[in-house]
Amino acid sequence: KDIISNIFKFLYLPLSILYFKDLKLKKEKILSIILFTYIAIYLISYITKIGANAYLDTDGKTGFRGLFNSINEFSAIIVGLLPIVSTYLKNKKMNLMLSVLFITSIICSLLIGTKVLIAGIIVTLIYLIYQEKEYLYDNRSKFQKIIIIIALIIMFIGLTYLFTKTRIYKNMMVQNSFFKPQNFNEFFNHVLFNDRLSFLSTNFNCFKSTNILNWLLGLGINNTSVKMVEIDIFDILFRYGIIGICLFLYVFKNIKYRNLKACEKLSLILLIVISLTSGHVLIYPNVCIYIGLLASKNMIK
Repeated sequence: KDIISNIFKFLYLPLSILYFKDLKLKKEKILSIILFTYIAIYLISYITKIGANAYLDTDGKTGFRGLFNSINEFSAIIVGLLPIVSTYLKNKKMNLMLSVLFITSIICSLLIGTKVLIAGIIVTLIYLIYQEKEYLYDNRSKFQKIIIIIALIIMFIGLTYLFTKTRIYKNMMVQNSFFKPQNFNEFFNHVLFNDRLSFLSTNFNCFKSTNILNWLLGLGINNTSVKMVEIDIFDILFRYGIIGICLFLYVFKNIKYRNLKACEKLSLILLIVISLTSGHVLIYPNVCIYIGLLASKNMIK
């Protein structure tokens, strides 16, 4: 059973890309429905108190994961879909829905208490603002530009202060007080990367000390002798071996990157970045199916 499950997780993204790449889908509308559904389920579960906390009481951290199995997977889905859906709503002049999308997404990020979701929201907002920079800034008078810059500086200071009041910041401080990093490298690993670089070192030492068969085929997902890194590219290498990582990377050639819209490229980039930082993307079916959807052709209107 475990072997079949592991194979399924490994093949889900490659098969999704191969399946969707020749389909003509109206992706924006489909993904908009999916994104709003995810957010609605999460917020309803919080309001009704149905669901679970993201951390144990002994962890000292706070965060609500609701009905979802993993806050990392939920965050990756929201971040991955946000650029496409927000661009779609903007182009359709659905400004009220666009405002609702960002307000509810920010609320979700504050309740979850992780860095990934709020960072993705900020990147998407910057992207949307940049798309309108000619109207918002370039065509303004010199006086108006000065006012805009001052307003942005004040806003940045205010938001930085408010950030220190969030669960995200408080969870980082709990992590910081637990590890007590002595320098930036330790802070980067223990606080920002949640000790993933230490897991990387442990996995590498375990991997290189095994036989050539394990090098080729990996240690296996259910190998409990060492904790997974939670950086997808390394988890694929160590758990599925050199053959696994080569086959996995090869399938990405089936994505026609030139055909992707700018917002779709941003979504793909964000998902890849998340896979390289907090993981839970490339071998997690709940998330990687959306990379497969990005590979599909847009429906001809």
